[in-house]
Amino acid sequence: GPVGATGYGLDSARPELRHRRLSACLRALAQEPKLSIFAQDDWRKVAVEDVARALGAEGPQRELLAMAVFSGTAQACLQGSYWAPSFGAPGADKVDCGHCARPVSCLYRPSRMPQQGQFKARGGEQAPFLRCEANQSPLDVAARILQTSVRDRHIAVVRFSGARDLRNESSRYWHCTDDDVFLRTSYFQAFERMEGDLNCSVRDAIGEGGLVYTSGVGVLRGKIQDGSPWYREPAHVDVLWVGVPPHARRGDVAVGHEDWYAADEDRAAMVGVLDLAFAWAAARGADTIVLPPVGCDAGGCSHPPLGVASAINEVAQRYRAYLPQVIVASNHTAHCGAEWWGRFDDVLRNRRDKPDPLVLVPPAVLPPYFLVKKDPVALLEKSR
Repeated sequence: GPVGATGYGLDSARPELRHRRLSACLRALAQEPKLSIFAQDDWRKVAVEDVARALGAEGPQRELLAMAVFSGTAQACLQGSYWAPSFGAPGADKVDCGHCARPVSCLYRPSRMPQQGQFKARGGEQAPFLRCEANQSPLDVAARILQTSVRDRHIAVVRFSGARDLRNESSRYWHCTDDDVFLRTSYFQAFERMEGDLNCSVRDAIGEGGLVYTSGVGVLRGKIQDGSPWYREPAHVDVLWVGVPPHARRGDVAVGHEDWYAADEDRAAMVGVLDLAFAWAAARGADTIVLPPVGCDAGGCSHPPLGVASAINEVAQRYRAYLPQVIVASNHTAHCGAEWWGRFDDVLRNRRDKPDPLVLVPPAVLPPYFLVKKDPVALLEKSR
């Protein structure tokens, strides 16, 4: 099956060889002044400070950093323990993560929606709590809620990709932002065995509009910008993977519709994807759903952001009795601008529909004006 395979103990004909190759690449980082991740066999022990310092690198060095973080996470899952907040830190505790068993995935095709009896009302019929979290990944938001809540919570986290993207069948764990869910959680265990769980290819499952629902994913580490510190109490979330059409037609720039869908069928397709995710999150008992701006200039997709915000609001209202908290979060570089988030948040919370097109007033066409030189004799006669 498809394997993202970069690390210690993963299924492989010669896992020790793969580990030696990865270690050789990472040992080279110690020679760089900005990348002081020292060579070792146990990547759970990489210091938080080293990861944060190495994040300033570019290109292949950042890819090696991502693989180093993933290798530590993989070792923790396979060996059943790690040290929080990091190995060797003052007051560090050894955390048993053996209960973070391999997550299991199932496929819900678009033709299969939950029965009404599977939904459980939560919090009455009040409007859903819709909000945005800028510069935070969905995993960051979910982990914070689970660690600070005084009651049991069940959170669903949505991830997306292009419906027919060839990368759906493999992951190389080398991007510090896009591969967040693989670097920090036990999701890689489900992904590497996903075809067996689904009994079909991942490419067909996502390409045909299905939802891959993975339950019991352990969130073991914090965000890589902070050095990927280990959590003392691993959180558990459900990860919902959906595929969206890679491109949608945007409105005419001349009339101010460039951030809205040009065609109703493109918007309807997005609503259908969101509806499937919200429906199964509610049916499986989630009380909160955290999702990125789905399809907005990330993951190989390009959808108009305000059109997506309007679609999320529509679907959230539909499931307001079952999912009382809906959070849109992202730390992707395409979504970092304050103006971008301000407009997205306004449409998300207030359900602003597509505005009327701007009225284009053509410039007035005036007849040519010729300056006629007047006769001085006539002017003199006129002045008398």
